[in-house]
Amino acid sequence: MKQRRFVQKNQATFTHFVSVPLILQPTQGKLQKLMEDIHKKYNYDQSMNQNNPFLFHITISMLGLSNQEKINKAKQIFIDNEQTIKNYLKNSSIRLKGLGCFQNRVNQQNKYYKRGPYEDLNIIYLNVDETSLLPVSDFIIRQFLQAEIFDSDDLKSMNLIMDQQSKMFRAEKFHITLFRLKDCKINFQQLFDEYKDYEFGDAPIKYFDISTRWQYDKDKFYQPLARILVD
Repeated sequence: MKQRRFVQKNQATFTHFVSVPLILQPTQGKLQKLMEDIHKKYNYDQSMNQNNPFLFHITISMLGLSNQEKINKAKQIFIDNEQTIKNYLKNSSIRLKGLGCFQNRVNQQNKYYKRGPYEDLNIIYLNVDETSLLPVSDFIIRQFLQAEIFDSDDLKSMNLIMDQQSKMFRAEKFHITLFRLKDCKINFQQLFDEYKDYEFGDAPIKYFDISTRWQYDKDKFYQPLARILVD
């Protein structure tokens, strides 16, 4: 399948993101236990930081709402399309299976550096089956495009792909971050040999948010700019 990829933008320019929060039990507790079991079993060093269990989520799209007009437009899109979004997600669940990872970017200085597939990592995540999320992802991204919340620079630099076969917009990789790593020299081959096909199970979809970066609500999750209760 051919895919079109947009180059990632500097994360500092993003103020919000569309997300599927995974903050209810038993999903949150199971994700936290998975992190703790991995960390305890392999006794990794302090360069491997566990994600905050109150912040588990799946990112649909980053947003740069740089002014009040864009904030109001984004909120209005959620209001106007609440029932449509509910119809996409009602009675849906997400299959979670196997670990994946993102490696650090190779810059010009170390572009000839040889590394294995499980070395020089910056994120270890749980894989998310895209089946339940792809239609709503495409729908909401197109709504933002139509409302001109994305300018041309945003569109080119957002971490999105378009599947040429389906003509649907989506995140490059739907995932749940478990660990963030910094200057980590560990080779994680053994971990991925064991957990690459790990069956976590299904997680229900209860909320669909515009989440605010760096701000938190009473439940210690990202402060919702807008939230749709799916059922």
